[in-house]
Amino acid sequence: MLRFLARELHSWRVMHASSNGLVRRGDRLETATLVMLWLAAVAGVMIALTIGGDTYVAHKAAAEKQEPRHSVSATIIRTPGQGSDAAGAGADTGLTTVAWQDPNGHRLTAAVDAEPLDSVGRVRVVWLDDSGSVVDPPITTTDAVMEGLIAGAAVGTLVVLGWWGSTVLVRMVADQHRFRRWEAEWRQFDIDSHP
Repeated sequence: MLRFLARELHSWRVMHASSNGLVRRGDRLETATLVMLWLAAVAGVMIALTIGGDTYVAHKAAAEKQEPRHSVSATIIRTPGQGSDAAGAGADTGLTTVAWQDPNGHRLTAAVDAEPLDSVGRVRVVWLDDSGSVVDPPITTTDAVMEGLIAGAAVGTLVVLGWWGSTVLVRMVADQHRFRRWEAEWRQFDIDSHP
């Protein structure tokens, strides 16, 4: 990869933009295409940064607007694979049944999404809203930062891979064209050199 980047940095031959008669039209076209690919890559990086920033802002706004919620420690009383009776709230549905006590000492139960480590007796953190209903965990600023970074990095990776693949393709096509021209010119020179 470093050799490829070094070759790319070396490829900015100013003479391709000049009126030098030794520069072939194919070389000028190759250089113009590579310049356009570089400009597209820079634009793609700017788009990746914008998408990452927008994702961060959207998640940060969602974190600030979310309803208040609090956590309770709940004990798992039934896992998804346990039992098949109708009373089993989490039976074979991908839900785990948990129980906890409210501030008044009443025992409450709820079905929550199962986790791989769920087992009867294990304690899990469950998030509740003000009405006591089970809700998703709150979105934090760290979540917003991570989502923004992931979105920006994903788009940036696609841009870099697209730029790299396009550049390699342009180089391969240009090299094949050059090799064919050189071969034809060597054959012409070889024919003309015989008496």
